[in-house]
Amino acid sequence: MVFLLLVLVVSGLIAFKNLPIEAFPDVSDTQVTVIGLYPGRAAEEVERQLTLPVEVALSGLPDSVRLFSHTQFGLSYTVITFNDRPSDQLARQRVNERLQNVSLPRGAEIRIQPPQTAIGEIFRFRLVGEGYTTQHLRTLQDWVVERHLRRVPGVADVVTMGGTVKQYEVNPDLAKMRDYKITLPQLFEAISRASANVGGGAVSHGSQQYLIRSLGELRSSADIANIVVVANKGVPILVRDIAQVRQGGAPAQGVMGQTGPEGNLDDMVNGIVVMRKGENPSDVLAGVKQKIEFINRTQLPKGVEIQAYYDRSWLIDKTLTTVFTNLLEGALLVVAVLLLFLTNLRAALIVATIIPLALLSTFLGLTFVGIPANLLSLGAMDFGIIIDGAVIVVENIFRRLGELGQRRIQNARLRRFAVLKAATEVGRPTLFSMLIIIVAHVPIFTLQRHEGRIFSPMAWTVSSALVGSLILSLTLVPLACFWLLRKVPDHDNRVVEWCKARYARILDWSLRQTKKVFVMAIGAVVAAGIVASQLGSEFLPELNEGSIWVNVALPPSVSPEESARSARMIRETLKQVPEVSTVISKVGRPDDGTDPKIFSSAEFYVEMRPLAQWRAGMNKEGLIREMEQALAPIAGIEPTFSQPIRDNVLESISQIDGQIVIKLQGDDILKLKELARQVREQVANVEGVRRSFIDRDGNLPQFRLEIDRLAAARYGINITDVQDVVEASLAGKAATELWEGERRFSVVVRLKPESRDLPSLDRVLVPSSNGGQISLAEFARFHMTEGAMNISRENGQRVAAIGVFIRDRDMGSVVADMQKRVAERVVLPAGYSIIWSGEFENQQRAMARLSWVVPLSILLIFLLLFNAFGSVASATLIIINIPLAMIGGILALMLTGIPLSVSAAIGFIALFGQAVLNGVVIVSDFNGRLAAGVAPLQAVREGALVRLRTVLMTSLLAMLGLLPMALSRGIGAETQRPLAVVVIGGLVSATVLTLIVLPVLYAWVAQRRPKWLTSGDAMPDH
Repeated sequence: MVFLLLVLVVSGLIAFKNLPIEAFPDVSDTQVTVIGLYPGRAAEEVERQLTLPVEVALSGLPDSVRLFSHTQFGLSYTVITFNDRPSDQLARQRVNERLQNVSLPRGAEIRIQPPQTAIGEIFRFRLVGEGYTTQHLRTLQDWVVERHLRRVPGVADVVTMGGTVKQYEVNPDLAKMRDYKITLPQLFEAISRASANVGGGAVSHGSQQYLIRSLGELRSSADIANIVVVANKGVPILVRDIAQVRQGGAPAQGVMGQTGPEGNLDDMVNGIVVMRKGENPSDVLAGVKQKIEFINRTQLPKGVEIQAYYDRSWLIDKTLTTVFTNLLEGALLVVAVLLLFLTNLRAALIVATIIPLALLSTFLGLTFVGIPANLLSLGAMDFGIIIDGAVIVVENIFRRLGELGQRRIQNARLRRFAVLKAATEVGRPTLFSMLIIIVAHVPIFTLQRHEGRIFSPMAWTVSSALVGSLILSLTLVPLACFWLLRKVPDHDNRVVEWCKARYARILDWSLRQTKKVFVMAIGAVVAAGIVASQLGSEFLPELNEGSIWVNVALPPSVSPEESARSARMIRETLKQVPEVSTVISKVGRPDDGTDPKIFSSAEFYVEMRPLAQWRAGMNKEGLIREMEQALAPIAGIEPTFSQPIRDNVLESISQIDGQIVIKLQGDDILKLKELARQVREQVANVEGVRRSFIDRDGNLPQFRLEIDRLAAARYGINITDVQDVVEASLAGKAATELWEGERRFSVVVRLKPESRDLPSLDRVLVPSSNGGQISLAEFARFHMTEGAMNISRENGQRVAAIGVFIRDRDMGSVVADMQKRVAERVVLPAGYSIIWSGEFENQQRAMARLSWVVPLSILLIFLLLFNAFGSVASATLIIINIPLAMIGGILALMLTGIPLSVSAAIGFIALFGQAVLNGVVIVSDFNGRLAAGVAPLQAVREGALVRLRTVLMTSLLAMLGLLPMALSRGIGAETQRPLAVVVIGGLVSATVLTLIVLPVLYAWVAQRRPKWLTSGDAMPDH
């Protein structure tokens, strides 16, 4: 036994050391994101030429549940969501196979985003360097920092924003080109052919062989300037003769800014380290920090440094501190209860020893199934429930040893016999009780997608601990009792005597007043049902990440320059709050298209000072309200306050930001927008709605060129010729690349900025078939119009979505009111539909699954009880404890103002097992006495008094084990609190009513149908 115990300790410690630990479970669905880049094209063009072909190729993928896309200027962003059946690797393989058949237009590219999840952004940093331009810093970021960080094991991607990507621009002078009779296509062709290295094979010379290399790569801007475009009567015309060559930057799709103690920075280089799905965040973060220290020390120029401003390690440490503090406090309370009822330190320590050993078995179980430990899984550990088996065994051994007397207990043979008899008496009840608690957690394993990934680790954690505790309770505990318990009092202590004296009076009255007890019990159940119908509902409480993330929608047509100015104004306003240390803004999207936002979308990371520096009495909710008031005077903005992880998780649920997402589907985008505005008008004023908005609403101004085909044909000009000229001269088109060591930069042909303004566009020249050059004004019409800012599609139909954030009211009630108002006042035309999504969708799916799985689990518990007792009556009497326990759980939610959530529902599931356990302990004793020929009333009275200590101990242990969790206000405690409140409240009612109602019911049945209770195996327990 000692050897096996040593094996458990060593293997458990090894498992704990290697077990991944997260702050929050990875709730993301199996998703594959396809990013398509089509630079310079409007959303309508990208949708037609890129998004639709990708959608057609990916339609009908096995196990896919949603195909959603955002299409914007130059970007197609498609997310395929799968159910739980395929692995990530299989899903990515299926998508990649389908994409091979997509025919792409010239200049477009598609790729699959690296395997990452909504909680994968584990580290954010800025690259700073006094005296360095942001373009120089961006170059260092792209070619030094990224390359090193991508080599860290577990890193999926490094997303960069800020600064400009270095390019070499060739800015043609249209007047000089006209004088030299050179066209833009000629210039572009000359540059594209001017940079190449070729191989000439091998040549033998004497006794050696030489490899022939012809080096013609561009090495500097001077090389670009000296490229020959054409020869005019033997005189070469060089690029420098007709164009200016300069170092420029690619148009940025997003801008990062910062306002902090050192002042304002309107353009900064920022990086986000994204963890690969399934990796250990602690290990990845350790590797990232080690690599950053190496980069800062050896790879960057003097004065340039990587500075972190968001590190997931802080949240992991804080949540683990919260969890282990709660567990430690719960364990200490458990030991205190044991001492209170047993008045024996050794007995208390024997039971308490099961706590760390059960925790080690938990680590082994999680390692076996490959599930990381996280806040919810570890936080849901109730040591009081875990050690119930040990408590039952020790309490019975303690009682049997006390019956021996002080002199006889010293006899090893008698002590061994008493311990063996006591352990045997409660062995089967303990086994079945613990099995029932495990079975009660079966519904958790059936949850799907987001809710399944949140709570399945908790079910595995508790089940692993219960299995370990059960084995130890039936092996180690009796052995330890035999070794250590050599002095046991032969009578109850004062606490137990006091409890028994008062309980005896209440029990005697209850046995005499059977009808009154039944009426009171039924009335309590009915009242609880009425209260339950009035409880609000939500998906999950919001996890406090200790940080603030602010979303602000700017006017749709805002320019990059104006969005940067607005971002600076908002940063400065937020910085005025004393608790704010730094505000970092993000406007637009990264150049790689990994975040489908445009310049009207502004996001702000608010870095807070340490809690010790906050004003007295200030909390996070107060700070948010103060920030709202500070931003209120800024016209045209309506901020939403969230958190980094939560923001990403919300978007991953339905690809739209919002706790509740209302999706309208149809074909006509204008009609969808009209319907979306009608729906928003109805939901905006519903009580509890903090903010509602139409996702990515609005149009972008466009300057449209419509070509007169007949006029172009008269000049011998093809449409493609015109498009090439427009693209190359206005948007800029890469002709070739220039290498600087291992770094390569694009060489782009683009008109000078002053030649790209709207009044100058009609003067752009296009070559005609006779060698002349014709201005666009001769065959094209120019006019101002509008185009879509964003086009969303879901499962083949266009979508307009309304995002809703709520405050100070539960989600279920808010959605019910919104659905009622929309149904009454918004008429959907034929072919249009409405879908209620977001967290509400998850809640509905989870509750629908639990609505039939929980009754099935109760039926399974009933079958186990029937197998254990061989009696339908006994099993039914024990099952009645479940509704009695629910009374207290429902009342506890009402009194604490906590809505019914999936977390609370899991609390009820955990409560069922504990309530049934107390019933098994009492009924097994009753049955044993009844089978021994004791009169029903006497059997009930004696059994209830004998088992009073056991019931009180198991119930108090379970309640006090979760009490720190219910009272905790630490980081990460929010998601645990509903579960703890339900279990504590439910055990209060379950304990009181089990000790009163169950004996009365048993006596009533035993007096009328005693054979119903004693048929089969009565599990004697006395």
